[in-house]
Amino acid sequence: MSRNTLVISLLVGVAACSAACRKAPVAPPASMVGRWEGHAEVAVNWCKAQELPMALTIGEDGAVAGKVGDAALKDGRVYPNPGSARRGITLQTKYVIEASLEGPLVAAEGIKRDEICIPVEVDKNGNLAGALLTSGTEYGGKETRVFSAGLRPLTKVPPR
Repeated sequence: MSRNTLVISLLVGVAACSAACRKAPVAPPASMVGRWEGHAEVAVNWCKAQELPMALTIGEDGAVAGKVGDAALKDGRVYPNPGSARRGITLQTKYVIEASLEGPLVAAEGIKRDEICIPVEVDKNGNLAGALLTSGTEYGGKETRVFSAGLRPLTKVPPR
């Protein structure tokens, strides 16, 4: 997927994700529960980083903890995604993870955001697929703009 296509697809989902973040949390399906690791491909052209490391732990009750880039997730929860599925748009997932962020998203560039929405679902290969969108504005500098990235499907880490 080209960077421009990814950016356009991610922006289409901003409104749906914003609405999802106001819904009641739900328990995720059993296939989503566990620890997931991988990277997200940065979609914005004003960030020098090409990708962000990700680690998410999704509990049976829908609680989510972990890190995205340099930021820790706080009070993370799984919510139903209210958007209707559209063919070819990966943002139209069944679930959205919503959390506050503690610390900078990209410390080396001083990029910090308060909140994040991560539309996700388990794909046919058993990986966690989706994207991420942060709080922010549509216009302005890197200090305020929405930060977006597409998940390179995250893989499930076997329990120890």
